[in-house]
Amino acid sequence: LPVAIRALDIKLAPMELSVSSEGSVQPSIETKLVAQVAGEVVELSSSLVAGGDFSKGDVLLKLDPRDYEIALARSEAALARAQAEQRYAAEETARIRSLYGEELASIAQLQSAERLLAVANAALDDASAAVKRASVDLERTVFTAPFNGRVRAENVDIGQFLSKGAMIATLYDTDRLQVRLPLADAQLAYLDPSYAQTGLAGDEPADVLLTADYAGDTQTWSAKLLRTEGDISTKSRFLHVIVEVTETLNSNGVRLPVGLFVDAVISGRTVDNLVSVPRTALRPDNSVMVIDDGDQLHFRDVTVFKLSDSDVLISEGLASGERISISPLQFVVEGMPVTVID
Repeated sequence: LPVAIRALDIKLAPMELSVSSEGSVQPSIETKLVAQVAGEVVELSSSLVAGGDFSKGDVLLKLDPRDYEIALARSEAALARAQAEQRYAAEETARIRSLYGEELASIAQLQSAERLLAVANAALDDASAAVKRASVDLERTVFTAPFNGRVRAENVDIGQFLSKGAMIATLYDTDRLQVRLPLADAQLAYLDPSYAQTGLAGDEPADVLLTADYAGDTQTWSAKLLRTEGDISTKSRFLHVIVEVTETLNSNGVRLPVGLFVDAVISGRTVDNLVSVPRTALRPDNSVMVIDDGDQLHFRDVTVFKLSDSDVLISEGLASGERISISPLQFVVEGMPVTVID
């Protein structure tokens, strides 16, 4: 009796590929808050604690400004003095130049006046720069948040004296997170060619769906594939790609937490004339069994484009309208009759 088998009707069609990977969420931007001037901490935000949230522009910390206010006042006074000296030197030079034109002053007197004017101009520039420096130092006694973010770690208390260069806290941007995903180099063939050619996204970065079990439910977040790191690991033979999340709050109102382990599915390029068949249809020698109109089996070599645990994408060797066997048969011969069952 003919062997009973299940069959699949072949239909070639364009197919959008995808690549799966997994990785941990990390900040895209992480920075250390460092004291640029020395002083005593006189005000500390309640947000400046490990895990504290803050918004861009929030005042995180203030140093005692009095020394810097005095320095600014002194530099402004020095500027006023330099301006007066420069005005006098300019007027005196103009007077000597006029007398020299009437031959009532010597060339030596004119040169001396011009030298004094050059010195006064330089002193004025120096005094102006000193005011700017004092203003900047005073502004630096107030530490404002550079972005919307969270505190990873802090090392400061009220009343503490901070020296210039002291590390105050580590902050990261919660509006821009990233995931570093490992890919086999062969998987780059499933993505836009620009990633393999330049390592960067083209005009439109690939969409990425991140999934994780978090807060008692399965959560998803949307992301974009920005770039590859370019170097292939000599140990693992994997290439890492960087995925960025700018919408960290998902549709359920859950914010993507740093450190969460996520599954990622990257949308790849669209390839024409592919067909997906069950893994059971592919024989070890990369052939399939085609069923002819007389319900007989024939070996057919095919080109495998992508192999997964359950399915095979075939790019060459089959035509639309043909039928293949998807039943795992142990003993098969060319031309063997079969009975196709639903």
